Amino acid sequence: MGQWLPGFGYHDTSSLYSKLRQQFDYLTADEFDETEFFQYRGVWYSVKDFMVINYDSPFDKKRWNGYASDSYFSGVLIKYCYDGTVIVGTYFS
Repeated sequence: MGQWLPGFGYHDTSSLYSKLRQQFDYLTADEFDETEFFQYRGVWYSVKDFMVINYDSPFDKKRWNGYASDSYFSGVLIKYCYDGTVIVGTYFS
């Protein structure tokens, strides 16, 4: 979560908190602090940016909880586990 990132509460512009705050500037301060982030292949993602997989999705609902498109043909899939870990995969069509 944003509030657990190094640099939270400080005005250090080189901290991870400040860098991600700039990247996700569309989130309010409260939304940012309550949002969960993860890094996959060198790119930071916000769990809020993923669409929930519903019943008519081409993705297996039992394996994946959400997706975020990178392009028309590819994107990232996530499986959110109860212990707070995130399993991440890439899809191509």
